[in-house]
Amino acid sequence: MVSAGLGLILVTLVGWTTFEIALNAAIRDAEEQAQRRLTLFDRTLEAIIERFHYLPVAISQSREARAALDDPDDAAAVEGANGFLSKLNETAGAGEIFLMDENGSVVAASNWWTLTSLVGTNYSFRPYFADAMERGKAQYYAFGISTSVPGYFLSQRVDGPDGPIGVAVTKIHLGELEAIWWRSGELIGIVDTNNVVILSTRPDWRYRPIQTIPAGRAATIAAQQSYGENGIANSGIVADRWQSRGTEFAYIAGGDPEASGYFVLEEFRLPKLGWRLLSFIPLAPLQTGALALSSAAALGCAALLLIGVLFEQRRRLVAQRLGDHLRLEQRVAERTEDLHAMNAQLRAEIAERVRAEKAERDAQAGLVQAAKLASLGQALAGVAHEVSQPVAALTTHLASARLLETRRGSGEMAPVIAAMDSVVNRLATLTGHLKTFARKEVNAVSQAEIGAVIAQALELVDHRLREVGVDIEYRRPNPPIQASANPVHLEQVLINLIANAADAMEERPVRVLSIGVRADDGTVAIAIADTGSGIAPHDMANLFDPFFTTKPAGKGLGLGLAISSGLIRDAGGHLGVETVPGQGSTFTITLPLVQTLAKGMDRAASPTLQPRPASASQSPEPKRRPA
Repeated sequence: MVSAGLGLILVTLVGWTTFEIALNAAIRDAEEQAQRRLTLFDRTLEAIIERFHYLPVAISQSREARAALDDPDDAAAVEGANGFLSKLNETAGAGEIFLMDENGSVVAASNWWTLTSLVGTNYSFRPYFADAMERGKAQYYAFGISTSVPGYFLSQRVDGPDGPIGVAVTKIHLGELEAIWWRSGELIGIVDTNNVVILSTRPDWRYRPIQTIPAGRAATIAAQQSYGENGIANSGIVADRWQSRGTEFAYIAGGDPEASGYFVLEEFRLPKLGWRLLSFIPLAPLQTGALALSSAAALGCAALLLIGVLFEQRRRLVAQRLGDHLRLEQRVAERTEDLHAMNAQLRAEIAERVRAEKAERDAQAGLVQAAKLASLGQALAGVAHEVSQPVAALTTHLASARLLETRRGSGEMAPVIAAMDSVVNRLATLTGHLKTFARKEVNAVSQAEIGAVIAQALELVDHRLREVGVDIEYRRPNPPIQASANPVHLEQVLINLIANAADAMEERPVRVLSIGVRADDGTVAIAIADTGSGIAPHDMANLFDPFFTTKPAGKGLGLGLAISSGLIRDAGGHLGVETVPGQGSTFTITLPLVQTLAKGMDRAASPTLQPRPASASQSPEPKRRPA
């Protein structure tokens, strides 16, 4: 019973929520559509009125009108004015055009020849006359007393040499606008400043207030005869208005089902005319649509709940059967648990033994190879030491040869001596690098000039780069950057990284080594990027472990990156790597700057370079090799 009650509450809640959401959405949509239609109606009304705005001004400036107003007793002048207004109205198509003297009497009119002629009628009580005489021009909507046809009056004062001599008036019939509204099927109306409906698609609403107005106010409005001799029918169209759901609603009393009941009231103001354009949207169709959607949502929710109940019953049945099966399996598992435990322990011991034996073999092989490299390094240091003496002797002999050639004055041997001097200097520099690299370092605080260390490392691995055919992208930092690190250790790390990059690009069609330096926030970063094949994701976790290598057997010990990482870590820095399989890798060395120099240092000129993808069809452009 509890579950059924909760289900009923849930279905009711879903239906009610859907009804509220659907009704609010329908009201918003209806308001937006009504707003667009009211905007269109406003543009149409403005276009109709703007079409005749020029007429009162043109009449006030015409010779015929001024002649009739200057001498209203001149029959010829009045006749000329009547003819002028008749012809002008035939062209313009307005309702009526007429001239009023300074007392409000009509002197000439476009309908002077009809039974409803305005000539001789006094309209001084009309606001469009009084306002025009006071302010120069006026606009006013009123019921035609002589023609019994309502219209919109545009008036313009006619000024003479000694002051106002009359008013020119154009009356616009708005029946065309009402016909357009009626064809649209909308329930709309225009309300003037008196809150009275003057135009509407419902004829019975015309000249009725939106809501009943006080009797005193109604008497004042009737005295102006703006709505005819009978005034207004002071029975409000709207019985009640209220705000709800972020919009305004209205209740219209009456027996006509199309024009009574509950409506959504949408208002559009016409500031130029001082009117309001009201649209009444029936609420019943919106509620019916929302009710249909809420019913469908409630039925859907009930269906889902029923399906859920059926699935729950089936789940319980299956769970019961599975429970019996699991209990049977548990009995079997309990009997074999000890056997599985023993087997697992035996497998673990075997795996540990195999792993230990493999680690021992790898360590022995690594130590043998390390001993070989140590012996090779010692021999290379001895060679560098022995070669330095002949190099010094060659430098002395070259200096003597240059002195003799200078004394002879021929100059023929000067280019040869200069070339030999360059070669000897290069050999001396190389042996100097080797002796510096081989020197035993002590744990002392030191600093390294990044540009010089990179240049020395490139010198030492230049033969390997030329052998592989690697192009170098590098620009030495300017001004120099001083890092808090041992220059020999940093040079050792750079040599290892550059050599690894050369090995990674050996079989690639595009072989470019990019070195970038960037100083920022008290640190300097050195990025070594290659266009090799990258590092496999499953090798990244063990990349800096001792004796781990991705190179073929015999080409690497797996100690270079482990040692390099330790050297950088001892210097207070960090060695990191980013890779894109198939495109290349970037190793980044991060070191602290020397504190006395880091305060005023800007960012280095050479940005960090990232690996660039290369394909077999690409042919790299020639790059400038290091000096």
